[in-house]
Amino acid sequence: MANLVLVCSRHHHRLHQPGWHAKLRPDATLEVTDPDGRHWSTSPPRAGPVLV
Repeated sequence: MANLVLVCSRHHHRLHQPGWHAKLRPDATLEVTDPDGRHWSTSPPRAGPVLV
C-alpha cells in the first residue's frame, strides 16, 4: 500500500483514462504523463513535526 496517492475524484477518473500514467517515486514525488507525452511532477512532501 506504499504506492497510494490521494487525488480528487476528477483527477482520479482522469488517471484511469487511456494514455494517462502516474508513477510514485521513492522520494514521494508523483510524476504524471498525459496522452500527448507531457510530464508533470509534484514536489516531495515536506517533513512534518515529530509527534511523540
